[in-house]
Amino acid sequence: MGNEDFSKKPLIEQIYDELFANIGTHNEFDEGTIETLKQMAHKGELKKPAKVTGAIKVPMANDNETTGA
Repeated sequence: MGNEDFSKKPLIEQIYDELFANIGTHNEFDEGTIETLKQMAHKGELKKPAKVTGAIKVPMANDNETTGA
């Protein structure tokens, strides 16, 4: 994405785009979790720590159940 594309987006959207690109590089965050977080961002719910924590913990809890950790 070129600089001209960023200048057309609000700063908060640029920040979210970068955030989701960065967390997408970590194995701990599957595509479903990232999509849930994107939807929460769109609704303005990333300001609610309990909701964010819940969105992140659910897939990780499922991984622990299958690995026996």
